[in-house]
Amino acid sequence: MIRVFHVITSLGRGGAERQLVNLVRNTHRSKLEHIICFLRPPDTFAGEIRAAGHRVICLHLPSKWPWLMAPVKLLPVLRAHRPDIIQTWLFDADFSVRLSRWGAVKTIPVINTLHSIPYEPGVIKAAGLSPLKMAGLRRLDELTARWAKPLFVACSETVKESARQRLGIPAARISIIYNSIDAATLRCSPEAPQLLRQELRIPEDGFVFLSVGRLDPPKGHDCLLRAFQQVAASLPDAYLVLVGDGPSAASLRHLADELGVSERVRFAGQRRDVGACLEMADTFVFPSLFEGLPLAPIEAMMKGLPCIASRIGPLLELISDGETGVLVAPGSIDELATVMTELYHNRARRELLGTRARQFALSRFDSRVGLQAWEELYRKVAVGGHLRDTVWPPAGKVTRLAPPRHRARD
Repeated sequence: MIRVFHVITSLGRGGAERQLVNLVRNTHRSKLEHIICFLRPPDTFAGEIRAAGHRVICLHLPSKWPWLMAPVKLLPVLRAHRPDIIQTWLFDADFSVRLSRWGAVKTIPVINTLHSIPYEPGVIKAAGLSPLKMAGLRRLDELTARWAKPLFVACSETVKESARQRLGIPAARISIIYNSIDAATLRCSPEAPQLLRQELRIPEDGFVFLSVGRLDPPKGHDCLLRAFQQVAASLPDAYLVLVGDGPSAASLRHLADELGVSERVRFAGQRRDVGACLEMADTFVFPSLFEGLPLAPIEAMMKGLPCIASRIGPLLELISDGETGVLVAPGSIDELATVMTELYHNRARRELLGTRARQFALSRFDSRVGLQAWEELYRKVAVGGHLRDTVWPPAGKVTRLAPPRHRARD
């Protein structure tokens, strides 16, 4: 039995949090014991984790710079539980554990999971962050990583390369385990998609373009709305559904009004029934400008939806252009509108792209593949080694699977 002590910033609804929940719920209880410690609220997933039989601890640290106070509360908890491995998720958790690395816990191996590319200049600009502040955080990240000597696991090649360049981490010390999804979490009742259409006031024969993700400037929703303005002008039965919430929600609603498309745009907010949302839709659109390795397009691919996405590093790892989806230049309104219109008119191509996407996603990003990788990594770290310069899952042939279940379209 290997005891893994997870430290994460919070248990709100984010990609890293969802990966943690998927991991602790589905790994073998006979092999692994998980303890989850989060620095501060929200605790959205806490009940779900406890229901699965795992211990959850909140340190109730301040929301601003929680890592400054973390050693005071974290060290006693670590000493009490004596884990075999400490695993961190997200920036504040990384710092909290690195600053707590002394005394009785200094010999416990630490795994830092890398989920994003926060120090890339384009990301800093798109998110409206202070370059000076980010330069200071990057330097602090670099120095504490060098001192604490954790192991690193990146969620994509793009994230690994960014960590190597921006933090000076040797490539051989960064393994890759791709984000994975439990396909069972996307199941829904047969009537759920139709009921959702009724709830969102979308006609039964309306064509739905769907985008799922946080409403935040780097996600490119303003570009999507402007592209949809062109699409809506020529396709009177087309609708755009945005699932998610975030700081840009109000400004995007205002933009939809300005563009004259608000009657055919639905802001669905944060939802638990993502599977029903995907089955309701005809085409998935993901115009993000920067990512680590996004879950939303993987979920869409698993449900057999044809995907249109930005031609950026992480999405090149997910989508083969013209084979398992269509890639467009990030921020290109006209190109995005053209591809959306083309797929609307070509049912056969949509079905072919969706089928190929599903086959690839289930063969590479299904949770069973990811969980096997994590169990193997924990085993090697616990006995004093780690997977150096390894990619999970390894590239291989795509498994042939049954066609997806979704609404037929004319």
